[in-house]
Amino acid sequence: MKRRATAKPMLLGAALLLCSCSALPPGGALALGTTQTTSQQAIRPSFAARDTAAQADGRTVVFGHRGADYVMARYLAGGQPDPSFGGSGEVRLPRTAPGGAAEIFRLTVQAGGGLLALGGTTVLRVLPDGRPDPAFGQGGRVTAALPAAPQALAALPDGRVLVAGGTRALSPDPAAPASALVLTRLLPGGAPDPGFGVGGQVVTALDASASAFSVWPLADGGALVGGTALSFEGGTYSRWVVVRYTAGGALDPAFGDGGVATVRGDRFAATRPSSLAVDASGRVLSAGHLSSGVCTLDRLLPSGQRDPAWAYEAASELRVLPDGNAVGGAGAGTPDVSLALLPGGGAALGGCAQFTPDASGQDQVQPVLARLGPDGSPDLTLGSQGFQTVPDSARASTTPGGGLLVGLDPVSEIDP
Repeated sequence: MKRRATAKPMLLGAALLLCSCSALPPGGALALGTTQTTSQQAIRPSFAARDTAAQADGRTVVFGHRGADYVMARYLAGGQPDPSFGGSGEVRLPRTAPGGAAEIFRLTVQAGGGLLALGGTTVLRVLPDGRPDPAFGQGGRVTAALPAAPQALAALPDGRVLVAGGTRALSPDPAAPASALVLTRLLPGGAPDPGFGVGGQVVTALDASASAFSVWPLADGGALVGGTALSFEGGTYSRWVVVRYTAGGALDPAFGDGGVATVRGDRFAATRPSSLAVDASGRVLSAGHLSSGVCTLDRLLPSGQRDPAWAYEAASELRVLPDGNAVGGAGAGTPDVSLALLPGGGAALGGCAQFTPDASGQDQVQPVLARLGPDGSPDLTLGSQGFQTVPDSARASTTPGGGLLVGLDPVSEIDP
């Protein structure tokens, strides 16, 4: 039975396994642009890298794991390990209940230079020198009052923290227990924020089952959450949704249909809108991949309606990297499409590759960035589809200097 959107504040406890759905385009070979890197040497982490972040001073931080440890490593602007971080440029922290390929890793930089990370069902915070922050949770980590299946993390300018996910791992099995979207807000010290929902958390039920996969804080104190909602009437169907909450945690009635906007539909369940962004005009961009693996990007107006001026058409040979890393990368991760806003209003999609058959019919995989103009049309300076070749496209984000930080193994900085 289809469910209407309802916001229910509650506390959620036990951590469950995260969704490992086949993660966020056939055709002939296309002309590809070449990678243009800056003077920074490529970074080759000595561990399984899962996310990156650029600091305001030009240093780069990489987060991942090695065995039973989470690992954070910081590199100077030239790409060398930063000896002021952990003594050798690397910090290891005990890993909480490793969850395999489905374990989610997210990293962001807070105001003041602290680092905030999501590893599985744990939020970590370290000081600028790499020490766990004793003022955050228990010894620099928080596990209580989070979504049972965390998927996304964001830092607010005042030190508060947003964590989005589901009440459980989203399953395409109609007989499985239903999930709902969850958004938690933590105070700067890691405790649930009593001014948000009830107990610092809101839960929104959509359709038969749903989960959040991305989050974007808004200037007015509210937040956008991107996710997937499933229905099982006459088959399995999914839709990408964006939900907007007020600063207090209520659904925003001025957005979409009672606070919920539908971005697109898909025939099967394995679809993942894994990245959100809001441009300078207040329009909402949602990036991810479809059940077919095709990478795509859609745009909504500030009201939550689809933007009729958006010109992007997903190319069938542009598909998500199957394990979240370039072929031959260090270990499997969750397939994930990332989104970076470019100077001048354009955008770039990371986490994708061009799949084209060779003479024997075998697909050849070339990691690429898809570079788009302000209206979603391809950047034709990089070929007919706007594809730019890179060694690894697994993550893409904008640096404070306006460049692009791309990949996990290696991590490269690219001119905008």
